[in-house]
Amino acid sequence: MMCRSKLWLCLLAMILAGCSAPTATPYPTPNPFGTCTPDWPAKTAAVQTAQAEETPTPPDSTILEAITPQVYTGYTHLRANGNRLVAGRGNLLEWTPLEIPLPGPASWVVAIPWGSGSLWAVTLSDGQVLGFTVDASGWQPTPITPNTLEAGQPPLLLGNGETFGLLTLPADQSSPITHPIVIPETHQTAFIDPQGNLDFVDSAGSPTGVLGVNALPDARILLDENGRLLLLADPTTDYAHGILGDEIEARSIVLIDSQPHPKISNRIAIVGDLVFEGLAPLWADLNGDGRSEIIVTASNATQGAQILVFDENGEQIAAGHAIGQGYRWRHQIAVAPFGPNGELELVEVLTPHLGGIVNFYQLRDDRLDVVAQLPGYTSHVIGTRNLDMAAAGDFDGDGQPEILLPSQDLQTLAGIHRTISGAEVAWSLPLSGRLTTNIGAVSLADGSLAMGVGLENDILSIWQAPLSGVP
Repeated sequence: MMCRSKLWLCLLAMILAGCSAPTATPYPTPNPFGTCTPDWPAKTAAVQTAQAEETPTPPDSTILEAITPQVYTGYTHLRANGNRLVAGRGNLLEWTPLEIPLPGPASWVVAIPWGSGSLWAVTLSDGQVLGFTVDASGWQPTPITPNTLEAGQPPLLLGNGETFGLLTLPADQSSPITHPIVIPETHQTAFIDPQGNLDFVDSAGSPTGVLGVNALPDARILLDENGRLLLLADPTTDYAHGILGDEIEARSIVLIDSQPHPKISNRIAIVGDLVFEGLAPLWADLNGDGRSEIIVTASNATQGAQILVFDENGEQIAAGHAIGQGYRWRHQIAVAPFGPNGELELVEVLTPHLGGIVNFYQLRDDRLDVVAQLPGYTSHVIGTRNLDMAAAGDFDGDGQPEILLPSQDLQTLAGIHRTISGAEVAWSLPLSGRLTTNIGAVSLADGSLAMGVGLENDILSIWQAPLSGVP
């Protein structure tokens, strides 16, 4: 493999093994990529030494989603299964956001727990990658390897409390409009290659398998707790809506077993002239039976978009109402116990580019019924691949999850929660500029959560408890 991929795979092996980096810096030396950017100084030797000597308390696995003990992943979609739900409790209304200046506009933010605080990776619109650590003492620049991605490529951040980096492979080996993933049970990296195959390599970079799945080029590869993978496949241009970065959508969903050797266990094909309009399904338990359902948006030129729910055998078990007009989209976002009595519900935004209506669904027999709705919010900027401008979690510490969404003008974030009578805005956070990134969020070691976004005025805003513990 090329030098860049070998360097990362060496770092990846150390992260998965729980080993320390050979130096106090967060990348092997010599580092061929330099620091983050000439305008951002590296940490002082004293800070590097203190960080290397720190041994953070392993977080409770019920609080943090760890792919292996003390190894954590920062996805733009928050959870490996595509469910945009963060654990922990926040108190965003009581915290003053940190306003971190950036040398350009941000496109993506991701975070992992780091000691008593958090570690953030920020990707700028030109592909530069900057890192920051945030704790009770404030924030400081923290170089991340590699320090560039392909412009627009979503990042995936890995770390074990001592070593960290972005998971990436050269653009001539893997699709530059999505990212690879790590399968913790096998310590393999899985990625979509330029031919649409799903390739597997071990931590030394040796190939361990290739599956001809005909993947969507920008598909996000989802992962469950058993090491199985799920992704959209069989690209088509039959429905050229073109709102998600290109005019290519998917005709099937592929479920893959990674053990003992990678193999396709099921392919769910859409019927008729429908397509799966999105970058990934949600793979979450919607009916509370302990098994995950596959939740997707299906569209065509006649009826527009509707939500479909499949079981893992490929049987369609429920469907929501179609919009009734072509070239209108709906965005499935998260499954959580949103209901006023803790009922599991699916939240979506209907036509996020046209006034946006937040809908809460409950699964009832073979139906998806809308049980509450609220107009005036969005979750996506038309023409982009950022489908992660939303997050679910307990952001105000009241014990009930909210859905956090931007206003139509992208200048405010609203925490929307369910009530007995429907849905309402529980609180709102004004932003100092228009939102340009996904909503990043992370559970911390003390059970609190942190949230961060990038703004058009070249600012990274982070809400995090100023002291350990939850207020």
